Order: sequence, then structure tokens, then C-alpha cells
Amino acid sequence: GAIDRPPLYFPPAPPEELLETKWAWTCDEIGCRYAYDAMIAACEGPGRPNFPNRRCVLNRQGFHDTQDFAAGDDLDGRMRILMLGDSFTYGYRADIGSSYVETVEANFPQSIVWNAGIPASGTNQALASFQAASPVLQPQLTILGFYSNDFYDNLMPMDSWLWGVNWLNKRFAIRQYRIDGLGNAIKLDNRTLYYHMHNVDPPANEIERLVGTTRLGALALHLIDAVREYLFSDLCDLCFERQVNVTREYMMALRDLAVEQDTALLVLLIPHRNDIDVPSRLYQTAVQLMGELGIPYLNPIYALDAELDYAPKPDVHWNSAGHQKIGAVLSACIEAFQVSGDLSDCEGVTMPTGKSET
Repeated sequence: GAIDRPPLYFPPAPPEELLETKWAWTCDEIGCRYAYDAMIAACEGPGRPNFPNRRCVLNRQGFHDTQDFAAGDDLDGRMRILMLGDSFTYGYRADIGSSYVETVEANFPQSIVWNAGIPASGTNQALASFQAASPVLQPQLTILGFYSNDFYDNLMPMDSWLWGVNWLNKRFAIRQYRIDGLGNAIKLDNRTLYYHMHNVDPPANEIERLVGTTRLGALALHLIDAVREYLFSDLCDLCFERQVNVTREYMMALRDLAVEQDTALLVLLIPHRNDIDVPSRLYQTAVQLMGELGIPYLNPIYALDAELDYAPKPDVHWNSAGHQKIGAVLSACIEAFQVSGDLSDCEGVTMPTGKSET
């Protein structure tokens, strides 16, 4: 999201250097991921303090893994697991070695675990990663980490991310699309993108911009935003319906490809901290969707503590403790699956009948 918002409503005028479309990021038939050479150069250069250590651990395919996604002589005879998902699967906010994927790897040192998690991605990215990695790895088990914002992310093209420069000349990721009330992805021009980096729409004219650079004007514009959000919130229902329909299509495609590749597919439902007490509409929809599609899923709400296992607000990710708890839950499931080859033997896994779950 946007950072370093200026003290008033509108930021200063856009700088000359606004967007860097290809910096350390690449997209092709495999989906989108880090550009290996550019990222390694940044990690080894003077800018390294600006990069979390986890971002500097990646293979030559641009994924957060210590091993390349390539066929090797050691594949046969070993348990092979493919991990798909977004920033949770990537390991965001976990100490190195403490993410749920790394916890599984440590508990099964004789197995091969590939981490294809990409931050801020949806099921469309997971599908592309599966299509690329599964024929090579030939996993017996594929685990998709599904978070509630995947519904929204699935409306975005995979190549939606750019690197933007904000009013303090700091660089960070920004999406070049917005989703309208009908769930359509609308590409934004550079000027609009700059203002969206600061959580506002562009001023309609110079007068509005000047008003937004005063304290009283900023207060009035914030009030107008609040009224507009209240009056038009119901329009989101149409967008939500499209989110669900598009996600259903991606999940069906992933399910069917898993059958073709002869890999068991398990969805790890990832709860927001608020879902632990009262599951949200999004979380309940995810449960219902997996039930409708007949996809086995693990609902780990019972294992998590909303205060102890999440990073400080407003961050939504698990901390190292949360990651390790989920890693332990998954490890128990994988151990049972190794013995029988049947996900129904995994404690906590729901085996849907193909009807909506409640």
C-alpha cells in the first residue's frame, strides 16, 4: 500500500521520475516474480539495508527458495511438495527459517519442498506457477495458501505491479490498475497512479488541488470521502460477485490440472486475525467455495491466537510464532499423508462432498 502520506490531502506535484516499470521484476508465461540478476545486484550493493533479508534469498527462477526449480537425479524416491500462495507462503514477517514453509522443510529434511509463493499475488499467479513447476517437480502434494484478499487480487492482471516514487522520492510497489464497481480492472495513467500512491484520487482541477493543500480544505475533502464511501458501499456487491466468479474459475482450473498431474491438492485457508472470533464474509465464502468445488482444505483457525500469532496492527501477516504453528499443523498433515497417500487421514482437513460447506 501507499506510504509516507503528506500531512495534507494532496501530495506535491508529481516528480519527473514517476515509475520504473521493470526494476527487479519480470513477468512471462510463468507469471510474475523477482528478476534474479537485478535483485541480487541490489542485495549486494549499497542499497542492501533497504531490503529485508528474505527478499535476498531467491533462486534463479526468481522465487523465494534456496534451490532452483529444475529436475534433478534426487527427485525419484523422495516426497515432493509444491507450495503456492502469496506473501504468507513467501514467508513475509517471519524470521529466516521460521516461515510455515521453512518449518515444513525442517521437519521433512528428506523431502523436496519448492516455495512458489509470490507476495501480493492471487490464484492466477498460483495457477501459472503450478503449470510451470509441477511438470518438473512432479509433486505428490500441492498446497495452496489462500488468503481472503485473493478474491480481489484475482481481478488484477498478474503484471499489474510497477515501482512508483512517492513525494519523498522513496520507491515502492504500486498497482497500475484499479477495480471499478462492476469488478473490471481499469488501467491508470501515470498522474492518477501518483495520487493513488498517496490514497487519494487526482484533483479534478487546480482549484481543488489548492484547496487540498490547506488544513481546512483537507478536512473538508476527507469528510466528502467518508460520505461517498457510506453512500456507495452497496455497489461493492456487484464487484464481490465478480471476485467470487473469477476465483471459482481459477480454482477449478487448478483443481483439474492437479488431477492431470496426479498430485493431491490441499488448500490452506489463511484467516485474518478478526476471522478467529467472527469469520468474515470473505473467509466464509472461501470455505463455501472449496466445498462447492470439492477441494480438500485445512481451516487452521483453532490453532491461532489473534494477539500472539500476528504482526502488530495494521499488518495482517503472521509473525514467526504464527508461521511456526501453521508449519506444525501442516507437518502433522503431511506425515499422515506420507503414510497413506490420502488427505482424508490428515487431522483438521475437510474433505468436501462437492456441495457448499457451512
